[in-house]
Amino acid sequence: MAEAAAVAIVSPILKLVIGKLGSGFWEELGLVWGVNSDIRRLQSVLSTINDVVDDAERKSIRDKDLTGWLRKLKDAAFDADDVVDEFQYEALRRIQRRNQLIGKVGDFFSPNNQIAFRLEMAHKIKTINERLDEIAEEKSKFHLERGSTPGRTIDRETFSDVIESEVYGRDEDKETIIDFLVRADDSSDVLVLPIVGLGGVGKTTLAQLAYNDRRIEEHFDLKLWVCVSDDFSIKGIIKNIIECETGDKCDLSNLQAAKLQLQKKLTGRRFLLVLDDVWNEDEAEWERLKTLLRGGKQGSKIVTTTRSDVVARIMGTVTPHKLQGLTSDDCWTLFKQRAFGPGREEETSRLVEIGKEIVEKCRGLPLAAKVLGSLMRFKTEDAEWVHVRDSELWRLPRNENRILLELQLSFDHLPSDLKQCFAYCSIFPKDYQIERKQLIQLWIAEGFIQTSDGDMHEEEVGNQNFNSLLRRSFFQDARKDKYNNIWACKMHDLIHDLACSIARDESSIMQVGMKRSIPHGCRYSSIAFDNAMSSTNLKAAFKAKKVRSLISLDPHYHQQIHNGEFAFYAMSSLTHLRALDLTRADVEELPCSISKLKHLRLLDLSFTKIKALPGSITDLHNLQTLNLEGCFSLKSLPEGMSNMSSLRHLDIGSCPLICMPRWFGRLNGLQTMTMFVTGKEHGRTISELEHLNFISGYLQIKELQNVQDPMEATEANLASKTNLRSLSLMWNNDSYMQSTISPVAEVEEVFEKLQPPSNLKELYISYYSGVNLPTWMTRMELASSPIRNLVTIELKNLRRCERLPTLGHLPCLQKISILGMSAVKRIGLEFYGDGGIFPSLRSLRLSQLTGLEEWSIEAMAFPCLENFSLSGSPRLRVAPRLPSSVTYVSIEGYRLLSTVRTGGLYKLRHLSIGHCEALLLLSWWEWLHIHDKKLIVFPREHFAATHALLLGVAARPHLSY
Repeated sequence: MAEAAAVAIVSPILKLVIGKLGSGFWEELGLVWGVNSDIRRLQSVLSTINDVVDDAERKSIRDKDLTGWLRKLKDAAFDADDVVDEFQYEALRRIQRRNQLIGKVGDFFSPNNQIAFRLEMAHKIKTINERLDEIAEEKSKFHLERGSTPGRTIDRETFSDVIESEVYGRDEDKETIIDFLVRADDSSDVLVLPIVGLGGVGKTTLAQLAYNDRRIEEHFDLKLWVCVSDDFSIKGIIKNIIECETGDKCDLSNLQAAKLQLQKKLTGRRFLLVLDDVWNEDEAEWERLKTLLRGGKQGSKIVTTTRSDVVARIMGTVTPHKLQGLTSDDCWTLFKQRAFGPGREEETSRLVEIGKEIVEKCRGLPLAAKVLGSLMRFKTEDAEWVHVRDSELWRLPRNENRILLELQLSFDHLPSDLKQCFAYCSIFPKDYQIERKQLIQLWIAEGFIQTSDGDMHEEEVGNQNFNSLLRRSFFQDARKDKYNNIWACKMHDLIHDLACSIARDESSIMQVGMKRSIPHGCRYSSIAFDNAMSSTNLKAAFKAKKVRSLISLDPHYHQQIHNGEFAFYAMSSLTHLRALDLTRADVEELPCSISKLKHLRLLDLSFTKIKALPGSITDLHNLQTLNLEGCFSLKSLPEGMSNMSSLRHLDIGSCPLICMPRWFGRLNGLQTMTMFVTGKEHGRTISELEHLNFISGYLQIKELQNVQDPMEATEANLASKTNLRSLSLMWNNDSYMQSTISPVAEVEEVFEKLQPPSNLKELYISYYSGVNLPTWMTRMELASSPIRNLVTIELKNLRRCERLPTLGHLPCLQKISILGMSAVKRIGLEFYGDGGIFPSLRSLRLSQLTGLEEWSIEAMAFPCLENFSLSGSPRLRVAPRLPSSVTYVSIEGYRLLSTVRTGGLYKLRHLSIGHCEALLLLSWWEWLHIHDKKLIVFPREHFAATHALLLGVAARPHLSY
């Protein structure tokens, strides 16, 4: 196995354990002095080792013995974390039992229990201390320094020369850079163009191509190239600039003299300066340097190359040039040039076939294509090529692995906590779509995220870490939701290889078939299953007793898990688990032994067949995340969940729950709670939401007919839930149809008290049985409207409401769906609000407004409308004029077709017509002359009449219907 890029990341786990030891949890346990002294000794030893661990991590890349020492230390630190976590768990459990004031508390705190616990813990602590003492003694032979900052581990020099004939696929990028450099501009300041991209993608090569072009030679009076790398010393950069200009060695010990000489060199000359390989993220330092570079002639330019989006944003005065990978063809050309060379006889069709498969590993990185091509040049046997094709790059010998050595420069510059977060991503397969929320929750479960600022949640710090890795090009292909928030990303294959090289045997991806067990030293594993998995294979998978994360891969990457034994083996064997993901497993029940997983922070049972959770799950006092989304057979949650004080994320979306456990409002640390089922009994009412003010994202409140006292709705205090982005208020359809429903006035008063927070983006309301909408939905004044930031609103089956809410004045509103409001007879000024226009509306859907007779506005009230759907309103005489922006129209009913008027639908691409005998209005025919349209007519018997009419008007071979 290769040693390339091998490094043990120890400092995050050490800091985690030290932080836990500093919390003083043992005071709750009333431990005797001997155990207390051992704990303090453990804290002291760990702190002493932690002082030098940064220096050890930095040096370990070149020292195999030091790498071994770090791995030994990390293993001991993990075991120490397990022991300390047991202490914390016991402290939490005692606090919860005392708060409950129920059960056999005396038995729990009996002298025998306390003595047994103390003896067991004392033995474990002593064992850990003995191991750490031995490790601490060994560190002296490595000459480690205290508080050393990780630095550069690979020396590299970059020059401005490049052989242009060996560069492929960069012509367009080169022209873009040159165009910027020679373009005239009116700016009095020097312009800075960053070239940013993944390590090895060719940023420096591109800069060299532009730098050496004849047009650049003619345009600039002075060209300067400085390789910056780690050393962003202003004095050093000035020295390098002067040396580049003069060609002589410059020995300037006085910074002020250096500045004066630099300004003298630049004054009155149009210069091009390339700052290659910049890592510095200190904006103040850059501004100080930039001030010294303003003495040149107008039109002077600076180009920087960097792997970091942060650096690019700090330095750039124009949009950065993001350099992408090469195409497969260009990568193959580059590889072929290195692998075969001119006239090589061994270029057989078989080697070419294998070579193209090897090039796929490069994923567009020219560095990888060159390195792998050079590696294959002196390999002539098919078997040798197949070996490279089938092996992971990080397993290649060190002297052949310049790719990872180059990429590790990026890794070396990460803070230690980010290094651990990055290495953990090796748990996912290549090309896997990593969901941001899940990844952050896994990091938190493992203890990688630690907060130093009491005002920040771990989730916020985790989000910062995710963004930092994305900005530094460790993540790519970011996927965004409709609100432009990143929800998923991928890793470049070579970056994934780098993560695997860092994690080594600590991480494992078990592929379909279970051909081998999880490695003994593995701490993190993902796993995929096939349908024929045997119990023997399952048992073999769990020999690694100290696995902390076990993640099942989602269905896009493997078949559904069809072996319920997996859950039982995991919960009985892997008692050190922090995260257990059983997504889509064929699991109908959990064993009561789940309570043994006292370290567990994350449990994902989403989209399983689970029917009930055992009551023992409430003993998981460390559990922070419980995902039950899509558990369509789960009708109840265990009573006692209110005692799970660490719970922060509870996803019960789409679960057919009948009621909530009592006193759910005690979980005031909840940040995710996707659904609340309102009950009538004390402890289950909507007032349980009163103190859950950290809830974020989406919340669905069901069974609102159970709120019979408006004061309960007031106590729920929805307006204070400022982190909510989506809210669904649902009354029960069955109770709506019954004659025993609450009086209308009472229902209306309850709804009035359910005012949402003002930054809400989505609002869904269904089966409300009142006649009038609350005043907060009908306000004309934008500033006082709590729905002023809505983007989406849906009103469904509000069958007694006689008027629509006031929505036209909402500046962000893009989508309106109004369904089943059969009592509405008129759409008038109250719908449009002050101004009478929907400035951002893109989708308007009206369905089953069976009582609607009049739509009063004639003006073009929907300037941005793209999708329009109207059905189920047979009494409507006049409908609004559709703007020219519309691209999709769906109309059901003959009368509706004749009432909807057009204003030149030149962008329309889809027209769906239902229950119309013929197209009768010439205003629609003009649309039919435009190409690339789609017409849908239903039911089938109406199609013939429409078809005949079209043929009678004109031949329209371009029309699809």
